[in-house]
Amino acid sequence: MADETLSASQRSLEAHLNSVRFQCGIEEGRWTLLRYAFPVLDVRVTGCEPHSGTKASLEFQLVCDNFPALGPFVQRWDFARQTRPPAPANGTTSPGVVDALKDWTRDGTSDHGGIYRAWQRYAALHNGWAAKRPDEVWRRDRHITFIMEHLYGLVSEHAAWLARSRAA
Repeated sequence: MADETLSASQRSLEAHLNSVRFQCGIEEGRWTLLRYAFPVLDVRVTGCEPHSGTKASLEFQLVCDNFPALGPFVQRWDFARQTRPPAPANGTTSPGVVDALKDWTRDGTSDHGGIYRAWQRYAALHNGWAAKRPDEVWRRDRHITFIMEHLYGLVSEHAAWLARSRAA
């Protein structure tokens, strides 16, 4: 009966979070749910470079208001400090990770735009990215693990960069 007081967005998101797909990511160690207070989801994503076993973790915040009609707003997050950390500098991770985590503002605003990838709510609208990368854009029929797997790929790219830089 308590579910009757939840919004459709919250019920949808919670169904995704309780799904086998999302829970498998937790069981496999790909991500950890640090905090959930609808509509905000704080997660730690751990990626791995398979040859060396090098692991890396980054924290993210997903704002899932009006889910799944709108894709989550996703930003890098420091859970302990409850703030967005500075963008990584060139030479501290791969160029792709630097680009994804760069500081940029939404069109016509001074607000931080979040992760700069086509699947992120505001980035999809920036410079016509949704039209250029329809395969990577959020659609309401996608599952929250679509975003989580992209974050896992990004963090795994960082882990691979760390492994290469240590070997050099």
